[in-house]
Formats: sequence, C-alpha cells, structure tokens
Amino acid sequence: MSKLWRCPPMNAITAGVFLAFASNSAAHAATDCKVSDFGTLPVDMTGEQATTIVKVNGENTRFILDTGAFFNSMSKANADALQLRREAAPFGLRGRGIGGDFSLQVARIKEFGILGTSLRDIEFLVGGSDIGMPLIGANLLDFADLDIDLARGKLRMMKAQGRDCDRASMAYWAKNGDYEVVELRRLDNPNDRRSFVTVFINGKPVKALLDTGAYATLLTRKAANSAGIDLDSPGVESSYITYGLGTKGYKTWTAPVDTFTVGTETIQHSKMQVFDGTISDDYTEMLLGVDFFLAHHLFIANSQHKVYFTYNGGRVFTLAKPPGQSASPQTSPGDDKDTPKNADDLARLGQAHLSRGESAAALADLDEAIRLAPNAANYLVRARVHLILDQLNAALADLDKSLELDPTNVEALLLRAQQRLTREDLTGAKGDLEVARHLVTAASEQARAIATLYIAADQPDEALPLLDDWIRAHGNDASLGSALNQRCWARGLANQMLDRARDDCNTAIKRDGPNAAYLDSLGLIELRLKNYAAAINAYEQALAKSPRAAGSRYGLGLAKIRSGRVDDGNADLAAAKTLETKIQERFAPFNL
Repeated sequence: MSKLWRCPPMNAITAGVFLAFASNSAAHAATDCKVSDFGTLPVDMTGEQATTIVKVNGENTRFILDTGAFFNSMSKANADALQLRREAAPFGLRGRGIGGDFSLQVARIKEFGILGTSLRDIEFLVGGSDIGMPLIGANLLDFADLDIDLARGKLRMMKAQGRDCDRASMAYWAKNGDYEVVELRRLDNPNDRRSFVTVFINGKPVKALLDTGAYATLLTRKAANSAGIDLDSPGVESSYITYGLGTKGYKTWTAPVDTFTVGTETIQHSKMQVFDGTISDDYTEMLLGVDFFLAHHLFIANSQHKVYFTYNGGRVFTLAKPPGQSASPQTSPGDDKDTPKNADDLARLGQAHLSRGESAAALADLDEAIRLAPNAANYLVRARVHLILDQLNAALADLDKSLELDPTNVEALLLRAQQRLTREDLTGAKGDLEVARHLVTAASEQARAIATLYIAADQPDEALPLLDDWIRAHGNDASLGSALNQRCWARGLANQMLDRARDDCNTAIKRDGPNAAYLDSLGLIELRLKNYAAAINAYEQALAKSPRAAGSRYGLGLAKIRSGRVDDGNADLAAAKTLETKIQERFAPFNL
C-alpha cells in the first residue's frame, strides 16, 4: 500500500526476475499462444492479510503480497529485525499512502528466495507505519501476468507469448466461456505496474486500484458522495479507525451500496467501507481489497491490459452479505484442477474460508487437514476457528497440541495466554508470556502484543521495557499515539515515572485527539499525582465520550472522594459496580 511521489529507476531487480525463473510452457486455448508459468506462490490468509513465505538470506520469512504497493517495502522495525543495512533513498523520494506522506530509506536483501530460485540484491523501500510484515509489491509481482486465486491459496506468475495471445481468453479455468472481463486503465508512468480499473458505484464511475494489501475494500468519502452515498442516512453505521502506511488514522463507515459494477459483473444491494480520507494519488478513489480477491478468481493479463475474473461465491465485501442472483458463482472448488489434494491445500482453503467469515466451512477444511497432517500450524489455525465459533475448550485443546508440537510458536503462545487470561488463569498466562518474550525481536509488533497481555495480566512493570523499545523504534508510526497511551496507562498502574506518564498521555491526545481511552489514562495519572480536580476533569471528559466505561466511572468516584465530595464519589463507585460487578477486584492489585 505504499505509494511513491517519484519512481525509482527500474534496475536489475526486474531483469533478475526474468533471468532467474525457469519457464515451463504449455499450450493455451489459442492456436499460437503459449503461457510460460514462472511458478506458484502458496498464499496463507493470516487474518485479512494475504501472505507467503520467502527466504531472506537463507531464513524463512513471511511477507505480505501487496499488488497495491508500487514497490517492495518494509518498516524500519522490519529492516532491523532482518538485520538489513538502511541507506539514504534517492533525493526527493518520499512515500505516501493512507494517512499521509513519510520519509524513505533503502535496504537490500542479498539473497531473496522466491519460487524456488534466489534473486540477488533485491531492493526494498524502508519507511512508513509498521503493519507487522514486509510487503512484496507490484514491481516484483506484476513483471508479467498474475493468476490470483486467494480462495484456494494460490498466486501464479505467468507470461503469454505468441501472435494469437492478444485475442485469447486467459480465464482458462472458466467453463463454457462463462467469465467476466474489465479493461485495465493505462497510466502515464511506465514504471508503475499496479493494476487500475474503472468501476461504477450507483452508476457513477470510480477509479479503483486492485490491492491485495488492503484488508478490505475501501472507498473515499469524496467518491462516496459523488456516487450519492449519504453517510448521514439510515443504514450507515460508524465503524473503526483505518490506518495505512502514513502517520494518520481515519474514521470509517459501513454504507449500503445499491449497485457495484466492475467490467461485466454487477452486484446489487451490498455494503462497503467508506473512509474519511484520500488514497495518496489523483488516480485512485477506491481500493478493491483482499475481500474482493477472496470472492473472485482473477487473471490480471498485463500483456493484454485486461483482467479476467469469475465469482467464487460468498460475500464480496467485508461486512456485506453474499450477493443475490445478479452475481452467481461461475466455478466451485470441485470444478478444476485446483481442488485441494493435500493437507497444505486444505489448510489454506480453511484460512481463506475463515477470512471470509465462513467458519463452519473453515472448520471442516481444518479437520481434514489435521487428519492428513496433524502439525502445529494446522492446530493453531483450527484453534482460531474454534474461537470464532465460541468453542473455547476445543480452542484451548488445539493450542495445547500446537505448542506440544512446536513450543516456540509465538502466535500460539500469545493466543493461549489470551485465552488463559479470560479464564483468570494468571499463572498459566504469565508462563506463556515469559516464554514468548524471549522468542520475539525487540520493537516488533509481537513484542508490543506481549506488552498488552502483560498489562492485562496485572504485570504493567513487565510491559514497560517492551513498550519503551517499540516507541523508540516507531517515532512517527500511525499507532504511536496508541502505544504512548499504553505506556501512560502501564506507568499509572505500576505507579512509576508519573510525570513522564502524563507527558505520554498528553502527547497521545495532541497527536490523535481526546479519545475516551487516552482521557481515562490521563485521569489515572492525575489521580496518582493527587491532582484530583484534573483527574475529575479528565474522567468526566472520558465518560462524555464513553458513558458506560466502568473504569472511568470508578476512577471518577475515587477522585471525588479524595477531593472531599464523598457522597458524589460513592454514587460513582456504585454506578461503576453496576456496570462491572468485579470492578473493585480489577483494580485491587494496583492499590489505587
């Protein structure tokens, strides 16, 4: 999702790809058109992220596949974790994405293993907010044609050659020519290999980017207004804050859409995410995200400037219901040669079902995958499915089995710690966190997740050094305000460095605005410092934004009692206990 103001020169990266891959030509539908298959990347859906495993200087490393990224990129924390040397970027080169612009550096991976070969000195842009994993961008993915079938966990790199290829259909999997097609929009910049199409929302044209790196399809508020979508109308629901690689987050809404048309496909009466921001450049008003890709099998024929696609079934957009008869499935998993044949295929199919909200289907896939290959990774994914289905005992049993097979699996350790906390098993949770903290890289997203769980496990003092490292390495990250608030809260609970804690809270508020969580943390610090009037003010502001926050009500009661307003304070304490029966026990370890 990184968008650049100025394109770096195309160099040996692309040439290396062409030279390194051994092609395996096969006859295509047209008489004189052959397709060179450079290989298939197995795709694991990790939540809403399409990921694959590559080798970085000989070590297996998970990367996000991001067709919406102009160039390969990673955060500074990713580069440091991979022990890559960072260099100055070319003069004037800056990154820009959702959330604004950011400075860039360059790192080179000496040996980048992908599709069974090793490429030398592959460049990555370094900068922007940390989304956990590095990105493989369109400069590497789109050097030829792309056959993308995320629902079955596959991305193929291909190239059509021959005099008849311009008029050959590349939807080789479709039965009886039953497929959709849309023209790719041509850009003035020949170095930009991303795929842009024009779609129609409620009949109005919208410029869209095919973006596997976007966790969901996103429409700008300006484009939504042009399409007649009124965000103040009934049926529109306020949603979460969305982040990109820039430094700012944006409010989003889930809005009903009467019609959505891409090429020859029309979807009626769906829902879509609209966000209160822009997408980095003048020719993008919409990101067709990973939800759209999961719902379709696509062949991005860069050689023809077309996209061929068929509908897989199910919902097309996150939070929307499956469409009606206007878009019926053209194929099913049993129709083609890609029917899962082994445990790995079944596990990837299950991950895709889980990402699409199809939990029962995901469970059936994972049951069969585990029957064929009862390994740690499959037990971990099935545990996630059990949690979605509220099958907590089964989830914990799968996590135990996963860790029995692989005691160093950090994801499994953190998920089990989380589940143990919900069962008030603090000893077990702390044990998992102690193991996990010695396995992660300092300042990584996993290290911050461990800090979050330490706070929940009543050990804020253990969280502080982890948060210190993360904040030091993410000085301009979109999540910096949230991390500063976490450290403010942890310092308040631990009763440590309270003046610095107040600075953290105030910096977070100045950066992101006075949201309820930040104000609640500030109230705690002022309570600790015995600045009761300031504590009351902060807690009251927090409650104005989140009236049912039991913790804020409890803190307000304590501040009022200590300021001499005993009756008012006791009333707030009673109200807090009504909201959360064990509110006093929750704060008891911290001697407030």
